[in-house]
Amino acid sequence: MLLIVLLIIALALVAGGFVLHWLFIAAAIVALIWLISLFAGGIGRAGARRW
Repeated sequence: MLLIVLLIIALALVAGGFVLHWLFIAAAIVALIWLISLFAGGIGRAGARRW
């Protein structure tokens, strides 16, 4: 019984780490796109009108 509980906890931790890893990758991609558009001048001028 204890082994099953430990297995479920380990599986939840691995799944959580996997999701967190992909969320971090997605956040890094979004930040990179934001920085590129910021240096290209898209946020300051055209971005204010578009949103």
